[in-house]
Amino acid sequence: MSFDYGLFLREEIYGTSGWQQLESYELFLSAFNLGERIKIVFDQVSAAKKIWLIHEEYELAAEDLPEGERFMLAGTDESTYCRALIDGLVAEGSLDPAATRLCIDITGILRPHLMFLVLYLKRLGLRYVDLIYAEPKHYALKEKTPFSTGSIYEVRPVRGFEGSPSARGSDDFLVIGMGYDDRLLAAVAETKDKADKHQMFGLPSLRADMYQESVLRSRKAADELGDPGFSEYHRSFAPANDPFGTASVLREIVERRLSSAPDTSVMLCPLGTKAQALGFAIYHMFDCGPIGARVLFPFSKGYSAKTGTDLARAWLYRVEF
Repeated sequence: MSFDYGLFLREEIYGTSGWQQLESYELFLSAFNLGERIKIVFDQVSAAKKIWLIHEEYELAAEDLPEGERFMLAGTDESTYCRALIDGLVAEGSLDPAATRLCIDITGILRPHLMFLVLYLKRLGLRYVDLIYAEPKHYALKEKTPFSTGSIYEVRPVRGFEGSPSARGSDDFLVIGMGYDDRLLAAVAETKDKADKHQMFGLPSLRADMYQESVLRSRKAADELGDPGFSEYHRSFAPANDPFGTASVLREIVERRLSSAPDTSVMLCPLGTKAQALGFAIYHMFDCGPIGARVLFPFSKGYSAKTGTDLARAWLYRVEF
């Protein structure tokens, strides 16, 4: 029997009626960047201990760094960074996997780090974790907003999401969560140029104009995606702010493919919103063991420290392990 992703809690905690009453936590983590919504959520959440996570990929100047406790670890991949963070918190007694009420704002966390962090918490035996995602009112330059910066230096599986080679077939099938960054889209599509590709767009989008902006950016990578005609057959849609809806749609896409072509090697690439990247992680953790799917990501030297403006809505997702 398939796991029902609808069982997870998803609720709007900030919107037109203001902030809802939030729980108090023992530990709160949030990755810092220059977006206003990151700081608003950090100030709003009540926790005994709050830590800013600093990603060197944002290339923040010393004077830009926030006050308060910070965690930094340069020159590492997502696995080493997250293990050092969590293992350090456990060792000092700030995180007890069996008891600590933990909340993480995923808005500023880089996607590979977000995915590995959730997986590692699951492996440590946490019963559940609360995750917050803050929507921007607009992206700064609309469809021209830059997200990644510098060179794209490799396309590889996210650590912990390599899948099982023994369960893979001979035909490659790549599901891409579509976002604004056509550079990253083109990089992963070129790396897997022989794969059949399926595009999953965020719809409903965060704001009314964002779906169209995403489409405009994706069209720049149409040749690499093997979809110059924008075929409806190669498209699916999942809510941009719903990780659990995203996981359900991924299940439908993959099951449909495997029913028609059982000898398929499934690959996933989360380039949409952070909420959708969380959905990719959840789907992989709960569904992908038997099929050996792997999650690919195109790694860039840097990422823009501010992409969105202001705070439109905020969501809380409770992932129970």
